[in-house]
Amino acid sequence: MTELSVVLHHKLPPGVADFVRSIPGLTLHAPADDEGVASALRQGAEVLVTYTWRPDFLAPDLKWIAGCGAGIEQYPLASLQAQGVTLTTAAGVHAECVAEHAFALMLALTRRIGESVRNMSRAHWVALPGEELGGKKLAIVGLGSIGEGVARRAQAWGLDMVGIKRNPANYTGCLTDVRPPEALPEVCAWADIVMLCLPALPGGRVLIGKAELERLGAGWLVNVGRGSLVDEAALVDALQQGRLRGAGLDVTQVEPLPASSPLWADPRVVLSAHNAGDSPGFGPRWGTIFAHNLDVFRHGGVWRNAVAANGALT
Repeated sequence: MTELSVVLHHKLPPGVADFVRSIPGLTLHAPADDEGVASALRQGAEVLVTYTWRPDFLAPDLKWIAGCGAGIEQYPLASLQAQGVTLTTAAGVHAECVAEHAFALMLALTRRIGESVRNMSRAHWVALPGEELGGKKLAIVGLGSIGEGVARRAQAWGLDMVGIKRNPANYTGCLTDVRPPEALPEVCAWADIVMLCLPALPGGRVLIGKAELERLGAGWLVNVGRGSLVDEAALVDALQQGRLRGAGLDVTQVEPLPASSPLWADPRVVLSAHNAGDSPGFGPRWGTIFAHNLDVFRHGGVWRNAVAANGALT
């Protein structure tokens, strides 16, 4: 069997590169930067394992992109289809991990852990009374596997919940009140906490802007979806004006978040570096999908987590 040429992007989630390296029959290329990735692909590699995308990665011999993220907004789907490139994602791999992280951000905000950690850096001992989650009203926007994971956890903590889902009639999870996207304004006005657990919207459309933040009022915003979902200028303004009580963000409009952003210094903001889905368990779970799809690539069959030209998973 001819060895398959595979390029490993230099920035991958934990355990992914180790898993691929454990598979026999692959010729691996592990460039140190994006220019090296593009060069290796131009030299005939057929498979790219990546979390990110650049236009010059679309080389003539590329046949399969084994994506390490759930999002697809960075990929040129029409161009991939035209060239016959299969794109697969890591959808579902990190759902439980991200749900835990989202819950941790929510707790950090309501219990004022971010403020306490800042006090630690100054050896400043001060009691900061936090809020109890029990009885709070939580709006979960996006009820895929991540949002559902948050909902299951929140049930045990005694939160009142409303979910937002594109097609509420298709929902089969644990929530009893699920509404369509058009209900977002009224749900923001009802909620104490709004949690975003959905992918980017077409064209990078903003979901939470000035109007939604005003309706949320003295509440908290948590975003483990995509940074493009939130109007960051409106978020900063809501925080600086004292209307919003805090924000927990694993994602931002520009990543890495520029050092000049006011979000870094705001004591009511808890930030993580788009790592909600990273854990030692990621590599083996992703590897199960990769191994299946590698067999399909070589011998034929049904792909797992393949993306159609319209963005739907097949």
